[in-house]
Amino acid sequence: MELARPLGDCKSADITDTTSLDILRLLDDDSPIIRRITVMIPYGMLDAALISDEDLGRIGRAIAKNTNLTTLRLCCAINLNKDSSRHALQFLDMVGKNRHIRHFSLHGGYGFNAIETEAFGHLSSFIKNNENLESFEITHGTTPEVVGFLVDALERRSGHPLKKITLNYSGVKDDDVKEMMSFFMNNPSKAPGRICLDHNNFGDNGCFHISKFVRKSGNIFKEIGLRGNKMGPCGLRCIASALTYHATSLERFSIGENHKIGDPGVIAFVEAFASYSNSIPSHLAIEEINIGPEGMKSLGIALARQSYPIESLHLKFNHIGDYELMSLLECFRSNPALIPKTLDLTANCLGHWGLVVLSDLLRNRCCSLERLNMANTDPVPYDTVSYAVNSVKCNSTLRELNIDTCGLADEKCLDLLSSVVCDTTSIQSTYLSNHTLVKFGNCSSREISLFLAVNSNPNKSLIARHKVI
Repeated sequence: MELARPLGDCKSADITDTTSLDILRLLDDDSPIIRRITVMIPYGMLDAALISDEDLGRIGRAIAKNTNLTTLRLCCAINLNKDSSRHALQFLDMVGKNRHIRHFSLHGGYGFNAIETEAFGHLSSFIKNNENLESFEITHGTTPEVVGFLVDALERRSGHPLKKITLNYSGVKDDDVKEMMSFFMNNPSKAPGRICLDHNNFGDNGCFHISKFVRKSGNIFKEIGLRGNKMGPCGLRCIASALTYHATSLERFSIGENHKIGDPGVIAFVEAFASYSNSIPSHLAIEEINIGPEGMKSLGIALARQSYPIESLHLKFNHIGDYELMSLLECFRSNPALIPKTLDLTANCLGHWGLVVLSDLLRNRCCSLERLNMANTDPVPYDTVSYAVNSVKCNSTLRELNIDTCGLADEKCLDLLSSVVCDTTSIQSTYLSNHTLVKFGNCSSREISLFLAVNSNPNKSLIARHKVI
């Protein structure tokens, strides 16, 4: 068991060994104030590591009377499948008596530990009765009635609406999305501001019902998560047209792992936003959607027309090569200040020319890039790596760089990076080194780690002096 670093009078605890005595000690009135607890069992240890029925009652009673606990996450820690014991269900009832919990997450496991029908009946009373509850998450809820239980609970709930609802890996289908969105349309005051339906089984028809609700609700959604479903270009166009015209408050939009989207879907997405002159969401996740050169170019043009850079663009697992990356980055040559602050290119096929174009952008003092992730990409020649790393020396915005397995594993390349963050050839060279980079992948070099720690000082003139000394 490991306690996280305290934040003021609050602490969080992540428990991975499920020692019941440890959990009870954390919840005891005489212990330090604990506001957030996560009980997590690794999937490979499920059979041996579940909390016993005898201890469930003791822990449940401790949770029920604890007035400091605001966040509770249970990850595969209790058995809630069709064979779940009455102790597990009584545990949910006792947890539900704690009216101070604001954020509740229940993660079932694969196979025997998936969350089944009877457990949802007990969970729905928790949603109905806890007026302070703000976010509710179910992962691996396999019962077909999961949406029905949720709708029933929300309908009977009094007090303020939930701020976020998450149903991931729960088998949600098109008809389930229709039922949920129809309820929200009839009861707009009960709709959440954030909704995540990742890794379910709905497609374009479900997207149509989401867009229908968005058109009616206006600026309600701040986050929409639709990863890992069966969405195609038509579904994405439908949602995008509704979002651009109505949901101007949207901050996060995730559509990764919808493999049917491809270039047609991305082009339809950016065209919908362009047609209404609206801003693209600040955080855009489009991983693993088979995007090609045309899609990348359309996306780059749309981002380069923004009034300000978006916060993050996630493009990992898209088989992006030089041509695709250059199609995106060429759009920012005239205005590098509009490149996203976070660019995630993990697990793509980057080569020499793509990295050269990216490096040239990093050399531009107007570049707005703060976090760049290129981990697990194809290895590139040392000369290319040298050119890319040296581009960081004169960059004053980049704070995090991850290029693990991109060709920087050997000692020669680590020496190169060391010279970038602290060039010791002369005092002037040291002053001109990079003083902004604070994180470099999983760097094993103690010397580089020390220089990165020095760079975390907000006073850059003191950083330079410290390195000289």
